[in-house]
Amino acid sequence: MDNISVIIITYNEEENIRECLEGVKWADEIIIVDSFSTDKTPQICKDYTDKIFQKRWEGFGFQKQFALEQTTFDWVLSIDADERVSGELKEEILSNKNTLDKDGYYIPFKFYWLGKQLRYGGCGKERHIRLFRRQKAIFQGLIHEKLLIDGEIGCLKNSIIHVSYKNIENYFNKFNLYSTMVANQRFKEGRKIPFVFQLFASVWDFFNRFIFKLGFLDGMHGFLWASFSSFHRLVKYAKLWEMQKEK
Repeated sequence: MDNISVIIITYNEEENIRECLEGVKWADEIIIVDSFSTDKTPQICKDYTDKIFQKRWEGFGFQKQFALEQTTFDWVLSIDADERVSGELKEEILSNKNTLDKDGYYIPFKFYWLGKQLRYGGCGKERHIRLFRRQKAIFQGLIHEKLLIDGEIGCLKNSIIHVSYKNIENYFNKFNLYSTMVANQRFKEGRKIPFVFQLFASVWDFFNRFIFKLGFLDGMHGFLWASFSSFHRLVKYAKLWEMQKEK
């Protein structure tokens, strides 16, 4: 590995972005793709990089692919504004930068929700490809973007810390946005979900997270996570049903 680029997409992330950038300021290049934030996000980013691009929002995959295309160096680390590169991960990357021989690397995640790390309910073993060779990668997808790697994939040991939803109000603000985005996408695709399936899938999602994936071991946080996640599934189906009914 020679030099490394970091890519981050943003929109109104003034509460998160400084801490995120502090964790990657060791990188040789930081690329910010902002979707015309109306808060102080761009001004904060200017303290860390002059490579800030404004791009109208087209979807997560499109924004990240555009960010990737602006990079200069062969190796890229992709991180979101509400994520933090741990000190241990930084040292692992830098100390092994000359011996990494794969085309992409999975990085484990520690997921913090409402101020507590969730270890169960499907959150304990989360990992994603976030470090990769620029020429071997492509982002796809409107909402839940996919990163496709043309080559071998390895694993790093240390974690990215995901600090998601600091309070319930923040969760439901994004909840409404994301559930509408998913419903719109599935409506455009002509997807039709039977009511019985909608109901069953939502109920199953709760029991799967809280009971079978041991979410109850995370206490009240685990109960709320399972409840809100299953409700999110129900709401996005309900929004899809509403769109189809009004068609």
